[in-house]
Amino acid sequence: MPIALDSHRTFFFAVIAVWLLGSSHVEASCSDAVMFPSVLEMLPGAQREVDIGQPIQRLAIADPNLADVQLTSKQAFLITSKQSGVSNVSVWTGCQIEPLQALLYVVGQASAALQDPVAQRRSNTPVLPSQVQTDIRFVEVNRTKMKEVGISLFGTTSNNFLFGSPGASPGSVSPGNVSGVVGNVPLSDTGFNIVWGGGSRKVLGALNALENSGFAYTLARPSLVALSGQSASFLAGGEFPVPVPNSASDSVSIEYKEFGVRLGLTPTVVGPNRITLKVAPEVSELDFTNGITIEGTTVPALSVRRTDTSISLASGESFVISGLISMTNMSSVSKLPGLGDLPVLGAFFRSSRIEREERELLMIVTPYLVQPMAAGAELPELPGEELKNYDPSLFELLFYEKGDFLQPAGLSR
Repeated sequence: MPIALDSHRTFFFAVIAVWLLGSSHVEASCSDAVMFPSVLEMLPGAQREVDIGQPIQRLAIADPNLADVQLTSKQAFLITSKQSGVSNVSVWTGCQIEPLQALLYVVGQASAALQDPVAQRRSNTPVLPSQVQTDIRFVEVNRTKMKEVGISLFGTTSNNFLFGSPGASPGSVSPGNVSGVVGNVPLSDTGFNIVWGGGSRKVLGALNALENSGFAYTLARPSLVALSGQSASFLAGGEFPVPVPNSASDSVSIEYKEFGVRLGLTPTVVGPNRITLKVAPEVSELDFTNGITIEGTTVPALSVRRTDTSISLASGESFVISGLISMTNMSSVSKLPGLGDLPVLGAFFRSSRIEREERELLMIVTPYLVQPMAAGAELPELPGEELKNYDPSLFELLFYEKGDFLQPAGLSR
């Protein structure tokens, strides 16, 4: 019996010890601070783990369609948002009589930006450069080539039988013609001429031959600075008058049309080193060949090369925004039917002409993110600055001047 009594005492004290240890552990856990936010904000389709620092006994959410909640440990739970909306999350612990409450907001990115757009820009968006310098290069190359050869004949026989090539006449006398006994043979104003006959001879002839080639290169480099999102325009050229008759009366009014190098652009900085650019460059020049006459006044036409496009590129990068390669070949043969087809003698009754024109046009755009010069900074040398007081003597101008002042300087480089 004493042994049984001792065993019951041992068991009793063991139960008391376990109860005391458990209660002390619970008190230690309840003494920890509660780390439970009163407001939770999430985006749709996101996950967030919340650790409250105390053992969780029960967990619930008012709207299961808005988000799911599940335990990840004794003191933490995971929230998985589904769609936009508002609900509340309740957490029960052994330390509080009432459950802990948190208000859950699930909103999209657009709604979050509308709530506080100024704070959103300050916190997430870096300060972007606000000024863009755009350089446009117009490059036009024109190559021409022409070949022309022909023979002009004029003559007569004893029976007063006349023959002649196109342009030859028996009685006309004009400057540039070779006159003889029987008639005149016109010479080419632009070609080289070899003439034989004349005098007492009854046949007068001339060989006209010309080979011509040309090359023209045009370069224009306008540059314009504009604020991000703002439009700017540039024109280097002039205006020409166009008379406009008034249908209601006999009066004539004058309108002016612009021509030259024109540039219109709208840059938008979309990133720290990214620019979206809407650009409309144009190059025009007067063309009197295709002009018209209005009220006795010759109005020239315009030869125009323009483009209008939008591109996106980094600062300092270049893009060919438009290009044109055109080639024109033209050949003509004038001959006497039958005789002009003979193998050798046909050359005396035939004139040939070949023209070829090749034109290439490129427009290249290069934007740069720029900042203004600091106050008091030294400005770059302006074009011709070092020659503003240039006044050489007659001796210096004759023996020492080499034409170095023709080189580009300053901002024109």
